[in-house]
Amino acid sequence: MNFQQQGIQSGNNFSVNQVLKLDKASTNDQEIGQQAEQDLKQLQDKLFLLIERNPLPIIEWNTAFEVIEWNPAAEQLFGYSKSEVLGCHIAEIIVPESNRPQIRKIMELLLEEKVEGNNLYKNLTKHGKVVICEWCHTPIANLDGEVISIVSTVQDITKVKSFETALRENEKIYQQVLDAITDMVLVKGAKSRIVWANKAFRDYYGMSDEQLQDMIDAPFSEPDHTLQYIKDDTYVFKTGQTLEIPQEPVTRYDGEVRLFHTIKSAIRNEQGQVIMTVGVCRDTSEQKQAQKEQAKLLAILEAAPDFISTADLTGRVLYFNQAARKMLGLGEEEALKGRNLTQNHPKWANDLILNQGLPESVRVGDWVGETALLKADGREIPISQLIIAHKSPDGEVEYFSTIARDISELKVVEETLRQKAQDLEQTLKELQYTQAHLIQSEKMSSVGQLVAGVAHEINNPTSFIYSNIEPANEYIHDLLVLIGLYQEHYPNPVRVVQEQIEAIDLEFLMADLPKLLSSMKMGADRIKQIVLSLRNFSRMDEAESKAVDIHLGIDSTLVILEHRLKAQHNRPAIEIIKEYGELPLVECYAGQLNQVFMNILVNALDALEQRDTKRSIEQMRQTPSNIRIYTQISHNEQVVIRFVDNGPGIPENVLKRLFDPFFTTKPVGIGTGLGLSISYQIIVDKHQGKLTCLSIPEQGAEFQIEIPISLASGD
Repeated sequence: MNFQQQGIQSGNNFSVNQVLKLDKASTNDQEIGQQAEQDLKQLQDKLFLLIERNPLPIIEWNTAFEVIEWNPAAEQLFGYSKSEVLGCHIAEIIVPESNRPQIRKIMELLLEEKVEGNNLYKNLTKHGKVVICEWCHTPIANLDGEVISIVSTVQDITKVKSFETALRENEKIYQQVLDAITDMVLVKGAKSRIVWANKAFRDYYGMSDEQLQDMIDAPFSEPDHTLQYIKDDTYVFKTGQTLEIPQEPVTRYDGEVRLFHTIKSAIRNEQGQVIMTVGVCRDTSEQKQAQKEQAKLLAILEAAPDFISTADLTGRVLYFNQAARKMLGLGEEEALKGRNLTQNHPKWANDLILNQGLPESVRVGDWVGETALLKADGREIPISQLIIAHKSPDGEVEYFSTIARDISELKVVEETLRQKAQDLEQTLKELQYTQAHLIQSEKMSSVGQLVAGVAHEINNPTSFIYSNIEPANEYIHDLLVLIGLYQEHYPNPVRVVQEQIEAIDLEFLMADLPKLLSSMKMGADRIKQIVLSLRNFSRMDEAESKAVDIHLGIDSTLVILEHRLKAQHNRPAIEIIKEYGELPLVECYAGQLNQVFMNILVNALDALEQRDTKRSIEQMRQTPSNIRIYTQISHNEQVVIRFVDNGPGIPENVLKRLFDPFFTTKPVGIGTGLGLSISYQIIVDKHQGKLTCLSIPEQGAEFQIEIPISLASGD
């Protein structure tokens, strides 16, 4: 009897999806054939059960990469039923698209029996979930040895891989934690050889982890020290007991020897056997030095002439130096136990300390004020007292300390000086007004002369430049036309001319030169405008009153201040909004009135710029700084000029003293305190007018000038 194995032979294994069929044409014995069919049927049933009930997915695919077997376990893992995948390309259904070229190549090699073993792949389920699977491939060959299909057993190891990844991540985290601490951590194996060291240890030895591996100790260490380390490691390794070494010398990579407090412990396996030791070392050199410094500090505190004490959060006294005992009248042996800070001061001083001193020191760190000590005999000693709140790294107050100095003699001197100051105050006020008038007269005269002179000197060369720009423009235009004609009629000049044309970039020069002359003309126009404004502004040195255009004076002042109004690198431009009314010519001292405009505008600009330094660019864009200027004739035939800014405003306490001579809120060297005071005198005394200021904090300020159209005769 002959059998035809239409499927498959792989060693001694039969095909999974093929059945052995009896070649009935060659059957001589019907009974033997029937028995063989029964045996074959049993084999098929066994194989079917093996495939169907196997807990692992079993997939068979042919040389066209089409699925020809797909068991229930495969259905459960990948989500596809057998009917959905039979005849489908296996890579197209369970392999991510980016991996398919690589997988197809591997499948081709499997069919050619050029690869073997297990492989890990990323696979996709029907619902798009990524799973990591281990595939075991078995090629199935026919009687001719030709591979006709591959049987793949699949195992989902996603959780295993996740667990392994988590373990590796945890190991990295633990190492990072150990690397982050400042103590040195060293793990050693048998025979005291280094297994791992944290960053603090590596930095101390100046070596990498690889350099330290399997080393007993650094070559620069003292031999005696190394021998002691080995003895200590051996003790822990053999006994399994923890060893504490309060002080041991350790050599640094640069040769410096420092003292460390070390604890060595055993690391055991699951069977309880010691397999490694771990040592944790803390540098105590600084601590030893700190103890010495503390002793020195205590000696200094005891020798200090000032009152020095410390107390806990309840006010219980912890320490008094010798000077403190002496000021309070306490004996050398008198115990401090149970003594409270409140016993050191009279009631009024305790109230000040409890309500101001302690809260302020907790808030900002310290407080300075004048209080008093209460001696044992009841006398009060005035003191200048500093209270310091000492805080832990997390900001919690741990204790308070006080340093105080006897200021009894200083108080006597202060009282004498106070009396003299009162006597001088009245004289000073009288001098201030006189000085302000003198400064104003000198300032107005010198500024007027200077501005007029500068305007005159600038005007002459500017006029020369301005008058020559137009002819120069014509000459250059003629030259450029001539050059153009040369280029048109002699397009190929000699080499030296061509080289020079390239060197000077003639094309750019011809295009840019007219633009340059245009820019020069604009600059000259600007200078003429500034000179005109300076001439108008310089009227301040004129002694006689004249009928002038108020708007011209304001505009001239704005021209001089234009550099303050332009956009800066840290802020946008300050906008000037003019709302001029119809005004007649006004009889006034024009130069002095211009100075008033200047003072008011400069103060407004200072306030706006100072406010903008505290605002973000976005805030400045949303609410830009501006100054509005209004002019009008009031109902009582007075000229009203208002300057309104949207700055930070003026506090009420400053507003009351705004026009006082020498009063200023600006830093020393920046403001004199005369600008607004002199402006007030010019408006009130010179022009019989009014100068007022209205302001609400955070809502800007408004200066209002009110003067008559004509000055009274004889003024």
